[in-house]
Amino acid sequence: MRFARIQTKNGAQICAVDQNGAARAVRFADTGESITTLQQVIDAGAAATDRLTAATTAEGGKLLAPIVPRRNVFCVGRNYSEHAAEFAKSGFDATGSADGQHVPQHPVVFTKPAATVIASGDAIDPHTDITSALDYEGEIGVIIGKRASKVSKEDAMEYVWGYTLINDMTARDLQRDHKQWFIGKSLDTFCPLGPWAVTADEIDIDDLQLQTRINGELRQDTNTSQLIFDVPTIIETLSAGITLEAGDVIATGTPVGVGIGFDPPKYLVPGDEVVISAPGLGELRNVIGEPSDPDHLVAAGTSRLFVEKTGTGPAVVLIHGLGGSTTVYEPQVAALAETHTVLRYDLSGHGRSPVAGPNSITGWVEELKALLDAEGIEQAALVAHSMGTLVAATFAATYPDRVSKLALLGPVKAQPDAAKTATRARARTVREGGMSAVADTILGAALSSTTHESKPVTVAAVRELLLGQDPAGYAFACEALAAAENPDFASISVPVLLLTGDGDKVSPVAVNEELLGTYPSAQLNVLEGVGHWHSLEDSASVTHRLQDFLVKP
Repeated sequence: MRFARIQTKNGAQICAVDQNGAARAVRFADTGESITTLQQVIDAGAAATDRLTAATTAEGGKLLAPIVPRRNVFCVGRNYSEHAAEFAKSGFDATGSADGQHVPQHPVVFTKPAATVIASGDAIDPHTDITSALDYEGEIGVIIGKRASKVSKEDAMEYVWGYTLINDMTARDLQRDHKQWFIGKSLDTFCPLGPWAVTADEIDIDDLQLQTRINGELRQDTNTSQLIFDVPTIIETLSAGITLEAGDVIATGTPVGVGIGFDPPKYLVPGDEVVISAPGLGELRNVIGEPSDPDHLVAAGTSRLFVEKTGTGPAVVLIHGLGGSTTVYEPQVAALAETHTVLRYDLSGHGRSPVAGPNSITGWVEELKALLDAEGIEQAALVAHSMGTLVAATFAATYPDRVSKLALLGPVKAQPDAAKTATRARARTVREGGMSAVADTILGAALSSTTHESKPVTVAAVRELLLGQDPAGYAFACEALAAAENPDFASISVPVLLLTGDGDKVSPVAVNEELLGTYPSAQLNVLEGVGHWHSLEDSASVTHRLQDFLVKP
């Protein structure tokens, strides 16, 4: 079977890929267990594929790497004789092989960190700040199926679960200058892997044609029958003293035709497309992209957002409020990630997301839509706080099919005229005096007396969040809140959780009771001794209520 891993609207799913390329989510028929990682299939043993049942409809979404090993990828170097020769002659081999003695007597083994693994379709970072000799190496990857220790060549193939394609990206100048291979082969994004993982019974590893094309030009074209050390020999060598584990990945080496083999060398540059292919294994296709953003920001429409994602399962998106950031949900993330893919981000102009000019509630709604589209999320539960509840509710009213549930912490409505005037005045104060001009006043009003008296760490955390805001971004957000209009609350038919504190002056119980009667399907929870920063003031209660609300049908 061929397996792909896809980021679907319900989180990452392992899918069976048919001859037409359609991917259908699989599960264990006997237990009903959903399969989110290939490791589940591998760990289930040789008969696992007989237990699988596939969905009737194909899945859409972003293609992920089919497997990310739990430890480094094992790699074999100089394993095709012609490539060993071209490497020896290139001047980049600092490992001591002399011309005429380029064929190794034993497998040359190194590793790449598992963190370098990316999917087919992902951009490869060229790292132009540290290398000017970017090269490709198309390879066949072997996926180990069960623990292997001191395995003989004769028995080695019993330990192979299947195969995939690998691009062993290399910075040749770093490989040469450091006189070893780890650094030059281990930069971020330097191990594209996929597009699929294919069970061993589908592939003749002794007679498999491997090809690499750069911008359509065929550069590498050889057969695995030309390997110096075949797969059984590699497994015997590694397992002699290193116990291989199920899910380990071994890259078997690259053939002649890499960039340094040409005169002059043909290095990769941004915009180049690398396509590695083999019959039955598909095409591993990646483009050399622009240097990665050092702040790890994600493009969402015209905004660049700081985004954090963890867990697997149905998607839940966490939206903070005015003066907050993704950090406000830190106490809840680990628990929610046990059952969901948790996506949290800083609204543009907040936290680590750059200021993108004047904001509006509708602008943040479109920003959220662009982020969901970029992440391949068709539908999500939304958890929002304070001003973020206006973003979430407006999103749900505008794009009802994209929302499954709404959890609103300290929900607010459009401000009355007096509050609008005060909020705009706060924006002017911040522009003139920075966040320190308003932080302590906000702090005094936003937290409950209980929190001020008994939870100094919470007080300090909220104060730090406020002082850490960009004054321009915060001022824009104040003006956006002052200009906000109410969405059509009554049109939102999904389940809604309203959560406030009995000491919340921003979202008092009376406002929540009014909203409770407006939403068609809502419930209200009031926390004792809590002000407006619920997730930090009573993190355990908020976590429990969110878990209960999100998991229930």
